[in-house]
Amino acid sequence: MALVALASAKGSPGVTTASLVFGALWPRQVLLAECDPAGSDVAIRMTGPGGAGLNSDRGLVSLAAASRKGLGDEVILAHSQQLDGGLDVLLGVRSPEQVGGMGGLWHPLGISFNQMQNGDVLADCGRIGASSPQLPVIQSARLVVLVCTATGSSVAHLRERLSTLVHHVDAQLGVVVVADPKQRDGVKQVWSVLDAMSLPVRHRWHLAYDPVGAAFFDGRGHGRLDKTQLIRSASAITAEMAALVSAPPPQDFDMANAAFPPGDYR
Repeated sequence: MALVALASAKGSPGVTTASLVFGALWPRQVLLAECDPAGSDVAIRMTGPGGAGLNSDRGLVSLAAASRKGLGDEVILAHSQQLDGGLDVLLGVRSPEQVGGMGGLWHPLGISFNQMQNGDVLADCGRIGASSPQLPVIQSARLVVLVCTATGSSVAHLRERLSTLVHHVDAQLGVVVVADPKQRDGVKQVWSVLDAMSLPVRHRWHLAYDPVGAAFFDGRGHGRLDKTQLIRSASAITAEMAALVSAPPPQDFDMANAAFPPGDYR
């Protein structure tokens, strides 16, 4: 299975909401892992089955304490919880102050996420920078997706972050622009900026800015979620992302093996 990391270059363009939406629509078993050092939003916004509250003490912090026993699937899942609706989630830290107690967990955690046998992992990494503690998780991902809006300042920060990120990750890169469905010209301008940079960002998606749909992922939704613009736009994006990481990763070309393939040369 594979790890998909979602992050933003600056501000709050909707990484957590996007992560929740993609997780809810993911076509395979998936775990949503909150890796944002700024603190957990899911524990505040969402509930467990039947509307029960989530246990904010069970998640990334409790996993860090148990990590000396290893970070296999069973250990990670033992510290996860289920949201109302069925999505499994590994809650993040309650506050930035708890990040100091994570120690050297980030690197092995990223590797373990990307090697989980029971399903894929979507990591909500929040805002990232060159010194972000969660960067090792992003470096372990098969697909890294930056979320931005179509505003000038958001695109400027996106451009700066991508320029640095391409030197630190080997993953496939994608960009999700959160914008009004009618704001197609603004989205096209974002693509133009990426084209001008000549960066290997092959995967580009437009996620509808939809307060009505987003309210369902903030505990305030009413009506039919499946009829919202958010879900309609997210469905195609989720399917593409899941397909991208389901394929085996490309293997490095081995010239010696190509010239002299294994065999019996007697």
